[in-house]
Amino acid sequence: MPNEIIQAIEWALTQTWNNGVDTENHPVTKGISQPLVDAVREYFNVKNIPYDTFSYDDLIPYLPAGE
Repeated sequence: MPNEIIQAIEWALTQTWNNGVDTENHPVTKGISQPLVDAVREYFNVKNIPYDTFSYDDLIPYLPAGE
């Protein structure tokens, strides 16, 4: 994982996503895996940070405690 993973997760947790079922945007949370992974990938892409394929399981060690 890139060194920027913690910053990427912090940013991702401030984003929203749409579930496609309703018109509301929902907050990205650490408990909903795919939106979190997608947001972290978006962060890396926007910042031009190279990364290998990763999954939610790869992010778990970097997730903030609590909540």
